Formats: sequence, C-alpha cells, structure tokens
Amino acid sequence: MGKKVIITGVNGFIGSHLAGKCLQSGYDVLGIDLAEKSKVAGIAYSQMDLSRDSIESILKKERAYALLHCAGMAAVKDSVERPEDDFVSNVLVSRKVLYALKDFSRETALLFLSSAGVYGNPAKNPIEESHEKRPISPYALHKSLIEEMCSFFVRQYGMDIRILRIFSAYGAGLRKQIFWDMGQKVQRDGKLELYGTGAETRDFIYIDDLTNAIRLIMEAEKVEHAVYNVANGVEISIRNIAGIFCKECGLPEGVVSFNQYKRTGDPVNWCADIARLRQLGYRMEIDIRAGVAKYVEWLKQTGVI
Repeated sequence: MGKKVIITGVNGFIGSHLAGKCLQSGYDVLGIDLAEKSKVAGIAYSQMDLSRDSIESILKKERAYALLHCAGMAAVKDSVERPEDDFVSNVLVSRKVLYALKDFSRETALLFLSSAGVYGNPAKNPIEESHEKRPISPYALHKSLIEEMCSFFVRQYGMDIRILRIFSAYGAGLRKQIFWDMGQKVQRDGKLELYGTGAETRDFIYIDDLTNAIRLIMEAEKVEHAVYNVANGVEISIRNIAGIFCKECGLPEGVVSFNQYKRTGDPVNWCADIARLRQLGYRMEIDIRAGVAKYVEWLKQTGVI
C-alpha cells in the first residue's frame, strides 16, 4: 500500500483532479466531502460536513502522510454576497482542521490551498511571496486569516504546514469563472460582453499543471517558510484570452466587447514570481493556447457550445 493522503473537498474541481493525480502517483486517497458519494473512482470516501462534523476519528485511524485542504467556498462573487457563509466554510472549518491535526496527527503535513487574492492589487508584478497581503474581497480576506492561523500553528507547535497561493486555475470540468462564463455567453448570445476594459491581466495555470505543482510541494522537504505561488509566471490580458477563446470556438474576435465595469473584489493585474516553485522542479506542460483548446473541446463534448 502507498502512503495515505486525505483530501477535503474531494468532489470539487481541484479536489477531484488532485485525487486522480495522487492515485496515479501511487498514493492511497481518502476523500471527504458533503455529497453522499465520491465523484472519484478508486478512493476511500467519507461523507462529512466539516462545519459540523469532526475529523478527529479519521485522523486517529489514518495517520496520513498529508492532508490536502481543498474544502470551502471558492468564489469571490459569492463571498461578497454571502460573507458569513464564506467565513464559516473557510475560516471556521480550517480552524477545526488545524486543531484536529495538532491534537491527533501532528506529524501529518497540511497543504492549505490559499489564493493569489490575498495580494489584492499588488504594488508590482511579478508578485513574490514576500509581497504585502492586502485583500480586496471577503474571500481573499478569509484566505489571509487562515494563512495567519497556519503561521501560528507552525510557530507554536512546529507543525508542517504549506501554503499554496493559487492564481487563475482552469481546466475541463470547471463550471464557473471566465472560460465557463464565455462558453455560456457564446451559447446564449453568440457574442461575448465581458467585464472590465480587457487590459486586466491574469496568470493562468491549467488543472493538470496545478495538480503536478501541488504534488511537488507535498513531496518537498519541510521548510520554515513554506509559502508558494502556484502559477506559470506568464501574464496575459483578458482581451487576448477572449481572442484565443473565440479562435478555438470558430468565432471572429469582433464579437468581443468590454463593459468597462469593474466588479467588486476583482484585481487589475496579476503575474506570479514562481522561483520557489521552479526550485522544486515545476515546469509548465500546458500553455494557455493548449489549455483553452482543451477547455473548449470539453465545452463541445458536454453540449455547452
């Protein structure tokens, strides 16, 4: 048998793909989520509401190599509309997980999936991990609070906690965020009206590259300041992204327009410094054009476009 990893939020976009990556890498996987059944074949599964239920018995029994904490609300818009729910599903749940690990499985490494949102609108790009945190949404604020809790548990109890600040993750199966929204608009309107000016930039990482990066961080030696930007270090404008998407859909770029409206919580420009991640051996395998092509193919297969 391989080493055991526990994945909270295993039915989510990142959690489900990460479970598949761990299985491929020879790990035994125990998934935890709200649904009655797991979406991932080949794993052990426990239905659990972490806002109410305790994982103490699981931690006592499993003595896991790592716990990959993917659970929690994961949408800026939802956090703006329902900040209390976001606080419970992210901050309070993470607090429970941290204390349970401290008390019952302190040797287990915790990988906390944070967000580039903690940087807000950075003073400069590329953004290093040492950059000041200044969140501009409840979602990002709550991620920042959890990071502070993680730092406390590292200082006080010597726990092995690794913070992953994930930038713009996407890929087949993701039914939200920019590419999903563009697919919906293409189907409904035959054109794309997008928020902002089009000059906004992001640093995208395809889900296969993301799960590979997470595996590398999980298998790395324990270090004192284990905070990692998880991205590709490539800045691209939303206008260019929309152009690539249209090309893959067979649409002229002229169907794209921007409403000049800035949504609450959305940063302007993001590009990650990924020197730390590269030191672990990370290399991008799926660039943005290949990734968008894969996503559009999935949209076609599922009948979205």
